[in-house]
Amino acid sequence: MARTPTTRDTLLSTFALVVIAETGWTVYLAITLPRHYVANHWDLAWVGLDVAQVLTLLLAAWAAWRRRAVLIVFACVSGTLLLVDAWFDVTTARYRDIDQSLWSLAVEVPLAAVMFWIARRIYRRLMVATTVDDARTRATLHSGWGARDVASED
Repeated sequence: MARTPTTRDTLLSTFALVVIAETGWTVYLAITLPRHYVANHWDLAWVGLDVAQVLTLLLAAWAAWRRRAVLIVFACVSGTLLLVDAWFDVTTARYRDIDQSLWSLAVEVPLAAVMFWIARRIYRRLMVATTVDDARTRATLHSGWGARDVASED
């Protein structure tokens, strides 16, 4: 008898298809994109990315202040945007601007690591709360977020 596909099976199949499609698209772009391109709205692209960073960092700060578990999401998004910004700072820099790009890299990559560390720490804290079945702790984070962490890997 054939097994009925589960939501997990569908999700895994979807991810596999997306990876295959994205890989094909990336190869196509690598072959066809010009090495040099003058972009319209260059300033809008950069300012838009920076505004997104500011907003997600503000949302992360709000979630930390209000002790909300959604901090995990905001910290991950902030960390990802910081890495994207660092990537584009370095890869789009002119030779004479490389020192400024390296400075951005030295600030943004460690800050991204901090954001991911925060997300991991809060996630682990919530997992401990789930195992002790503390409904209040699952909904919000008490002061001293990591006071009951499982292990001291942090």
